[in-house]
Amino acid sequence: MPIDTSLTRRQALLLSGSAAALAAAGLSRWAQGASTAAQALPIPRLIEARNGEPVTLTLQKTQHRFGRGAPVPAQGISSSYLGPVVRVPSGETISFRVENHLDEETTLHWHGLLVPSHLDGGPHNTIRPGAAWSPEIRVRQPAATAWFHPHPHGSTARQIHSGLAGMMIVSDGADGERALPATYGVDDLPLILQDKRFGRSGAPVYDPDMMDLMHGFQGDTLVVNGAVGPVARVPAGYVRLRLLNAANARIFDLRFADRRPFFVVAGDGGFLAEPVEVRSLAIAPGERYEVLVNFADGRAVELTTAPDAGHGRGMMMPMMGARKRRAGAEALMRFEPDPVLKAATTRLPRQLATPAPFDARSAVAKRTFELNTMMGMGMMHGRRSGAADMMGINGRSFAMDRIDVTARLGTAEVWEISVGGMPPMAHPFHIHGASFRILSKNGRNPAAHEAGWKDVVLVEEHAEILVRFDNPAPPRMPFMYHCHILEHEDHGMMGQLAVV
Repeated sequence: MPIDTSLTRRQALLLSGSAAALAAAGLSRWAQGASTAAQALPIPRLIEARNGEPVTLTLQKTQHRFGRGAPVPAQGISSSYLGPVVRVPSGETISFRVENHLDEETTLHWHGLLVPSHLDGGPHNTIRPGAAWSPEIRVRQPAATAWFHPHPHGSTARQIHSGLAGMMIVSDGADGERALPATYGVDDLPLILQDKRFGRSGAPVYDPDMMDLMHGFQGDTLVVNGAVGPVARVPAGYVRLRLLNAANARIFDLRFADRRPFFVVAGDGGFLAEPVEVRSLAIAPGERYEVLVNFADGRAVELTTAPDAGHGRGMMMPMMGARKRRAGAEALMRFEPDPVLKAATTRLPRQLATPAPFDARSAVAKRTFELNTMMGMGMMHGRRSGAADMMGINGRSFAMDRIDVTARLGTAEVWEISVGGMPPMAHPFHIHGASFRILSKNGRNPAAHEAGWKDVVLVEEHAEILVRFDNPAPPRMPFMYHCHILEHEDHGMMGQLAVV
């Protein structure tokens, strides 16, 4: 049966004991009602899934404190905001029960799990208000950090922004052999990154205007695990951070304030062959990375993000509002090494895993996809586009009754993805039920930390990927491929993939 794993009282006291203020430089605005003292980093409840009793996840309306003010209306999954972290062993079959306690239809998509389409939780797997969905999922993939979130067509952006998202860890039980930090909540930390706009009441506001729909909805306050500017007490050694960008549109460009190096050990689809040193890391909506950071020097340090410039050509900057033209780094959170916490990992692992090989020559087809801002295309051709179809792929907006691509089960294809429309901007491109390797980005080899299997690629101008189709999706229940800027997918930048 699933085990609800709670921190020990000593761990909870250590993790919640800090009231130190974050340094003023580069801080984002606090939520309305928040005090000047930073709260401890919230650690989501850990559920250890096992064969047997189902894991119940309840999508519900709640009240949540983002700062130290009063609770405000939010939504969560078996929690006041966001959801638990569910750890599933590779090789086992896990029973889930997803209960919809909302007053609207929803779904729950297992982003990063490689499953057949009837278990995927896409727009065709709807759950009515008051109803439940009980999929049994056999986990057959390497260790990785995945996540789950709603995917109802037209409402995905609003529901995720309200707090309906959670992390999933696929485990193969070999972290000890890899000499990786593995004590959940102490030296193995989930960090779910988002941004918000808060209203006068202190509640998050999601009311996108036309510019927000075109560029993606971004906030002016950064949030980690549902908290504004939290502090994490960590051991004075290597700490593993599981990074998930669950924002609607913001690309986080992460670095530490003292410019210390850190090491990427895994991406969307699992481990790299060996750690890759970086001093900054761009993570697009939907992407996940696992990194190791050494806190052995005992110095407190802030994790910051550079302003999101779109990571593409042109960046739409002349048309973007002032809320997107921030200067300088913004602080996400602070880490404070604590000598009371024992450092279990003091050396950087040398080898991690051997990712499954790939051969671009094995591709049976090559396809091209252009990500279009239809509004711009309509203006250029003297016609008007409504909000419902302002985005598209290859000049067509999404349609639930149309299959756009049919691939053969057990094969691989090369997909070339480019950015179209005027003005151009970067788009994170995601495929359900499949993994891919990046062959090139903007005509160059991918960076070393992007060399593993992935399910999201940030397309700035042009990207070429090799996609494996190992999970079935009949035409009546297709997979999706789409931009993971949530406003873009809701408004047409999505297609349907059958795998037969």
